[in-house]
Amino acid sequence: MTDPEIISPALRKLLDIMTSPDVPVERSIEAAKAIIEYEAPPEVFDLTYQFLMGVAQDPKADVGLQLEALKLIRKVEARRVSPGTTRGADPMEGLGKRLEEARVKAEAKRKAMN
Repeated sequence: MTDPEIISPALRKLLDIMTSPDVPVERSIEAAKAIIEYEAPPEVFDLTYQFLMGVAQDPKADVGLQLEALKLIRKVEARRVSPGTTRGADPMEGLGKRLEEARVKAEAKRKAMN
């Protein structure tokens, strides 16, 4: 795994809870959530991801637990979209260029008519 000095005592305990066969899966998922929602060393993150995928792909697992695992996986797979960060096309954008093109065309037509 990773260097023991890098893993905090809290992170170590969360890993113990997540990987313990004596802990109900619901509680293990809660521990995985606490790990995956915050920065963790890559090895810890990978282990947590593998655990969640194992729950999600287990045909014997409760559907609610599978959904919870999948929601956590999607949280880290997909970049979150924050409200207000996207904008629609500005109809005025490029207006100056279009006006200049129209002016040039009109000037060319006027010259051709004379």
